[in-house]
Order: sequence, then C-alpha cells, then structure tokens
Amino acid sequence: MRRITQPDSARLADFVPAALFALLAVSTVLVAAMAAPAKGQMAVVFPPMTSELTAWALVRQAGGLIVAPTQLPNVVVAYAPDETFQSRVQSLGALFLFAAEGLCAPSANED
Repeated sequence: MRRITQPDSARLADFVPAALFALLAVSTVLVAAMAAPAKGQMAVVFPPMTSELTAWALVRQAGGLIVAPTQLPNVVVAYAPDETFQSRVQSLGALFLFAAEGLCAPSANED
C-alpha cells in the first residue's frame, strides 16, 4: 500500500509571509478608513488614566469644541475648527486622533 505524504513545500510555515502580508493590507485599509479629517469632527484619544473633565479641558485649551463624550472617559469627540488643531492637541498629550463616525451614537440598550 502506498502512503501519501505532504510535500515539503506545503508546510504551514510557508504560509506565514502571505498571512503577514494579508494582515498588513487589512491594517492599512482600517487605518486609512479611520484617519481623522484635517478639520471637523474627530475622536481624540488621551492616555488611559486621563479623566473626562481633563480630556475636555485639553481639547478646549487646544482650541477645539466638545461634540460628545464616549463610553471611555479618555476619549472625546471634538470639533476641530482648523487644520492645526491636531498638532496642538497632540502637544497637550493626545495619543491618537480618529474619525468620529460611530463613536457618539446612542447605546443599543437605551430606550
């Protein structure tokens, strides 16, 4: 009886480069889709231990307006009146800026 074996070229390790490339491609698309606009509404993410009041004060200090809070106290939806808001708020401690779409929608469990 003849035994069927897998050729050496079909090992799992051979698929690692393709899997890494696919992960990189998906990550690139997600980052591009979530990029904050130059001005307008955006989510401003501060370090995890930042209180909501502190986050609001830093957004206002950078010249932005508060649009809405989020479920996380260190994330605020802000309105940037100009293109330099992002650099100002990052100099005050913001870690990331994302598009705000979907962050200030009502919770699913609210009536």
